[in-house]
Order: sequence, then structure tokens, then C-alpha cells
Amino acid sequence: MNWEAVTAISTAFTGLVILLTVIFAARQVRALNEQSKAMSAQIDHLRRATQLTGTLAIFDEIMTESIADAARFVHTEFPERMKDERFHADALSRTPDYTVHKEVYILRHFERIGTLVKNGLVDSDVLLDFMGLFIRAHWQALAPLAREQRKLYGPSLWENFEYLASVADADLARKGRSASREPTAR
Repeated sequence: MNWEAVTAISTAFTGLVILLTVIFAARQVRALNEQSKAMSAQIDHLRRATQLTGTLAIFDEIMTESIADAARFVHTEFPERMKDERFHADALSRTPDYTVHKEVYILRHFERIGTLVKNGLVDSDVLLDFMGLFIRAHWQALAPLAREQRKLYGPSLWENFEYLASVADADLARKGRSASREPTAR
């Protein structure tokens, strides 16, 4: 028996096994890649569905009578009421009477929404398209109070509302819309 022929056949067979292994591995990698893309698309779809649910909940909440009433208060009564020393002092307290200080509803509402937007849990594009002017107008009206409260309670107070307003401002500027247009209470 010729050992050179056996070695040549053995080498060819080993090469064939390696080639088949590479082909099989390439198919497996391709299949895993396609599966990964499909899973990524499913995860993205779930994320968008969750964001939509959150955004719709915010839309429903902004339409409630308590928020609409608080928004009217902020734009019609609040500036004049802040001139009253007792009202002003109460506004600076840690726990004002919410039936009197309706601005707290707006502050807390937009602080919560700002937290969701900042952490990517709500789609800011959809939210700002619907209520960017509304957000910005309320921050402009309440920013002086927020600054005073920060002096008493720390710089992080209402920071997520301010963040939301800055995002709204940037969105309005990008769209060429005026931030000074007075929105109507919803």
C-alpha cells in the first residue's frame, strides 16, 4: 500500500470535513442573525406599544377636569394670587392646601411626565407634537415659583418639569413654532 496515497486521501477527506463544517456553521450564523433581527423587531414593537400606552394615558390625564381646572388657574388667577403675601408664603410651603394651590397639580403632573420622557419611557416626539406649547406655557408661568422653592428645598426640585420644558422649547424651535402662543386649557 502506498502511504503517500493514503495521506493524500486522508488530507482530502479532512479538508472536505472542514469545508462542510464551515458551510454548516455559516448557515447557523445566518439563521441566528435572522432570528436576532426578528427578536429585535419584536422587542422594538413591544417598546413602541408600551410607549403608546403611556402616551395615551398622559393624553387622557391631561384631558381630566382637575388638570384643565389647574391649567386655567395657572393662566388666569395664579399671577395675581402670587402678589398676595399669604398665598405666596403658602405656595412656598412644603405642603400647601391643594384646593387653593392648584398650581401644584400642574407642577407634579409635568414633573412626572418629564421623568418619563427623560428616561425614554414615553415618546417625546408624539407628546410634544400634541402638547409642546402647553408644557412650555406652564413652565414659563411657574418657573419663578419653582426657582423660589429650589432655594428652600434644593436644586433638584421640579428639574424634570424644567427638562420637559427645555425639550419642548427645542422641539418648538426646530419646528419653527412660537413658544409664546397661549395654549388653551384642555
